[in-house]
Amino acid sequence: MGRTNIAVEDSLADELSREAGKQNKTVYAFANESLLAVLDVLRSGGTTKQVAPAWRFVSMMKDMDCIGLPGDLIEKIITKAYERDPEWLARTWSDQGARLGSYLKMSALEPEELMKMIDEFQVLIPLLPIRKIEFRKTGVDSEGKYVVRAVGAGHSKEIAYCAEQFIRGVLSAYSLRVTDSRISEGIIEVSAEVQNQLK
Repeated sequence: MGRTNIAVEDSLADELSREAGKQNKTVYAFANESLLAVLDVLRSGGTTKQVAPAWRFVSMMKDMDCIGLPGDLIEKIITKAYERDPEWLARTWSDQGARLGSYLKMSALEPEELMKMIDEFQVLIPLLPIRKIEFRKTGVDSEGKYVVRAVGAGHSKEIAYCAEQFIRGVLSAYSLRVTDSRISEGIIEVSAEVQNQLK
């Protein structure tokens, strides 16, 4: 099979060479293997921007011992549990959110870094029955004030309630305290502030 030269930036070529060495492979073999993996994603309808987030997502799911379940099954389980013990359900989802927040904080130390991570995972929306989630500062001069908006949070008030509790848990891991929360079927908006800024 013939070879073709491909132009890349010097820094990328150096990094490729270092990584190939770490894996005890030639640059040629490692470059072919890497490009084939990306092309496989593209042929399946994915994009290059999904490759790294998808790997990080799978690693996170493995580290946290998570399993994927169909959304309608989760909704049925939550609805039944809510009927029996809504307080226990709220605590459970909040605790799991805090657990995920602690895990995320190992990579994203500050809320601003968490914003970037959430944007990166937008194509995956990993752990909630949500179609879109947004985490932003509330304004230019709003140091320490944030808002989380989630759309498509299930088809019932119970699932939206659990998703809101989960979000509260994640925020608590970043020392963010919820100051306001609005929930409707399929929509959540949570406002929070850094705890030491609260009076």
